[in-house]
Amino acid sequence: MATIFDVATLAGVSIKTVSRVVNREPKIRPETIEKVNRAIAMLDYQPHHGARLMRSGKSGLIGVITGLLSGSDLPATSAGLSDLHLLRGAQRACRAAGKTLLVADMAGDEREVEALLKTFINHRVEGLIFTAPYHQQVLLPKPKDVPLVLLNCFDQSGTPAIVPDDAMCQSRVVDHLVSLGHRRIGYVGVSEGTVAGQLRKAAFVAACERHGLDAMNCPARIGATLPGSDSFGPLKAVLTDLMRQPLPPTALCLGNDVMALHAMRVLEGLGLKLPQDVAVMGFDDDAKVCEATHPRLSTVALPYYEMGQAAVERLLAAMAGSPVPKEPWRKIAGDIVVTSAVPRQTNCASHRWS
Repeated sequence: MATIFDVATLAGVSIKTVSRVVNREPKIRPETIEKVNRAIAMLDYQPHHGARLMRSGKSGLIGVITGLLSGSDLPATSAGLSDLHLLRGAQRACRAAGKTLLVADMAGDEREVEALLKTFINHRVEGLIFTAPYHQQVLLPKPKDVPLVLLNCFDQSGTPAIVPDDAMCQSRVVDHLVSLGHRRIGYVGVSEGTVAGQLRKAAFVAACERHGLDAMNCPARIGATLPGSDSFGPLKAVLTDLMRQPLPPTALCLGNDVMALHAMRVLEGLGLKLPQDVAVMGFDDDAKVCEATHPRLSTVALPYYEMGQAAVERLLAAMAGSPVPKEPWRKIAGDIVVTSAVPRQTNCASHRWS
């Protein structure tokens, strides 16, 4: 097994220089870094983590507690591969900062969180991130002397948190549909028993009011219960009722992409042509779902990847001793992903379901 002495000899530098390159210290000549890295690669040198910890007191480790891995087999309304972008974003930011990301899954049991916190602390992690599979409020034991950032969730005790800006995303959907000429826009959302459901419905109503749209022509309904085996049970009845109206919506905002896919099947079953009779907008930008429709479902992206990066950036700032922001929650909004599935509306009295 190669040693730091071997690397220094091959690179023609001192042991201290090799250590500085390995620890990514500043003010090292690029050509020196290249020589040392070339020697490390040729010798397959692995820095001794324990020695590094003893010298600097820093492990270079960031711990992440998640339920995303064991939860990936749950219904898409509560967990899905899209959420794994949270970890991808965190990993990218950690790598850029020279940190190593350690991921532990709580195996669907919230009682495991406290034990995992202790395990990470015993492994001398420099900071901790807790992720949730969907936007929600959590209650966690706070670790002592180790910074903690919440990702895709928040608490009421001022813990720094990175959350999706559900309200801004929903407002952008309404703005987009109005820009296309729609004046009768329906909302069929996820359960108001969820944080996202509450925020998105309120934002939809507020955005319609801001554009001066008649509330009678912009109904807001709930088409899903809390995540479960039949969470979309109410959807067919709600859609049927909306499209029976004398002047039905020309566009529909659905609570998420999976719901939008179900809605499209229901609407086609009612004899409606999509998107000519009614345009459908999703929410999440779940590639598995959006690409299964033709044309591809228009939606709004939840910025999971950016949220993961932001969580690490917030954690690194805390680890460096930066002052805690006055507003502990940082909200990040996603962008509209537009396709021809939502055409420009030129005739707002287009279709009446019968």
